[in-house]
Amino acid sequence: MPDAWDTSVASRTHGTGRHAGLLEAHLLARRPIVLPAPTVQEVVHGLHAHLRVEAAFHSPADWFAELLEHSLVRVLPFDRVSAVLAGRLLAKLPHPPTGKRRRAGTRARQRAAWALDIQIAACAFAGGYGVLTENVEDFGVLREAIAAMFPDAPPLAVSDARL
Repeated sequence: MPDAWDTSVASRTHGTGRHAGLLEAHLLARRPIVLPAPTVQEVVHGLHAHLRVEAAFHSPADWFAELLEHSLVRVLPFDRVSAVLAGRLLAKLPHPPTGKRRRAGTRARQRAAWALDIQIAACAFAGGYGVLTENVEDFGVLREAIAAMFPDAPPLAVSDARL
């Protein structure tokens, strides 16, 4: 079963992005591309928040909208099961585990990003997928918290997209 892509992966698949080759390989091999709904939300937000002028040519926002319609793309829903799990995780881990490293943005933006990471992990786990991410440390914390909640379930797999 393929991994669900975190925003750190999905947002870097356009053009010459760091993960454009991963997307191309999936499309050529006809392998599913699994995107949790919160990943889609973050990518769309990022594309539209940073869009200064509508280009006369095909914009990245248009490209991503078309990608979402591709037959190989599966959007994992943020459903009842993942919402309950995300709520439990957020209650247990209300602050991002960044420690001495700091995420970009205000504290409010950091907490919002953490809540979305929790939702991504919850969608993946509820759907039976692992997570492919560049943010292995934070998703590792989530993997451990989910394992403590569900010791008899297979653990959330977290794969490093930087390898």
